[in-house]
Amino acid sequence: MSPEIIALIGLAAVFTISSVRNVHMGALALVAAFIIGIGVVGESLKDVLGGFPVDALIILVGITYLFGLAHETGTIKWLVDRSLDLIGDRVALLPWGLWAIATAVACMGTSHAAFAVVPIAMTLAHSHRINSTMMGIAMSSAIVGGALAPTSIVGITVQTVASEANVPYNAALMFGLSIGVNALVVLIAFFMFGGRELIARTRAGSAGRSGSTGEGPSSGGTRSASGGTLTLSRTEAQVQAPARPKLEPMQLLVIISIFVLVGGFFTLTQLDVDVNLGVVALTIAVILSLVDPGVGRKAIARIDWSTTLLLGGIITYVAVLTRLGAIDQLGEAARSVSQPLLAAFVICVIAALVSAFASTIGIIGALIPLAVPLLVPGGGLEMTGFIYALAISASLVDCAPFGTTGATIVASTVEEHRSTVNKHLTIWGLSMVIIGPVITLGVLVVPFLWA
Repeated sequence: MSPEIIALIGLAAVFTISSVRNVHMGALALVAAFIIGIGVVGESLKDVLGGFPVDALIILVGITYLFGLAHETGTIKWLVDRSLDLIGDRVALLPWGLWAIATAVACMGTSHAAFAVVPIAMTLAHSHRINSTMMGIAMSSAIVGGALAPTSIVGITVQTVASEANVPYNAALMFGLSIGVNALVVLIAFFMFGGRELIARTRAGSAGRSGSTGEGPSSGGTRSASGGTLTLSRTEAQVQAPARPKLEPMQLLVIISIFVLVGGFFTLTQLDVDVNLGVVALTIAVILSLVDPGVGRKAIARIDWSTTLLLGGIITYVAVLTRLGAIDQLGEAARSVSQPLLAAFVICVIAALVSAFASTIGIIGALIPLAVPLLVPGGGLEMTGFIYALAISASLVDCAPFGTTGATIVASTVEEHRSTVNKHLTIWGLSMVIIGPVITLGVLVVPFLWA
């Protein structure tokens, strides 16, 4: 058996063993890189470690450190509370408002930060009689949509892997496409699971408020979760409502820092200025830590070392595959396929299926370099949105309860609806294995085949 085949089998074994035995995929991939690189290929340890993505490590450390400070200072919670105040009791806006809030939070370093919004959303869904499946899909779409932001770990991973493979990539376009596709998913779920009734209820509530005289106890009436009416005057309601804490100076400083980071990065990217986002984020985080060393020490624990190891291990192993020539062999095989679009569809389906049960970051990190032969001249899909389609296809399935995102949503659902939500998210997530690639390739690849 040739070394190239052994190395490809080793990559498949990494994903299989990690899923079956629940071993950290990054650590497993790194050890496999040592075994294949040194034992099979005959490389030195220095050559193997040369494939470790130091730039990506700096980005992940800097971003997760900065947004760890945002969590420890209570800035994230403050922003979520203020956003919920703006939505109020307009039930038709609740799924959309919470989707927007969770998307914004998911952009902040790690998409898992948005998990803090999930219990709030699922509780509000129950108390406002909103279909829990609809809210669950909205939360999943927010998490995976924000995850492909250039300031979030998955987005950083895609950008890093594409850069390592010398594939043209626009981080802002990737984020915009991700938000657009996931907004469409939420729109479909909204009308499939009771959106029209929510709109009618919101209109009825607005008509009732506009018809009120504003005098007497009824003007302050609110409806309880059980459907009863509480007749409180406006003054009484204001007295009983808990006062929101004011924005503290440190929280204001963190918010300004986030705007500076995001705004500056997008501006520099559009100006084609070579800048490492992690260096900027790390600098800002250290400055904030100097202002409040106590919060800085707590934020260190929020640096996502697990994902750093995952990305580092996968990319290091793929670098061994590249030097070995396994990628070139796959390229020759890809060029022999008479229908490159079919090959692209198969790769996207594989990415989605594996992502539903394993690591989205891991499968993206492994498949983008393997898909490069389809993008180069002669591959049939040059200069198209295949990389964008692949990344989005791998993320749309995350609502399935086999992974962390779907499981968190199901666990946050009230017990009486939990089994139904689990069933619906399973069907929805597995359907995305096929629907996701069809839509993304149809929109991002097919129109450019004959351009």
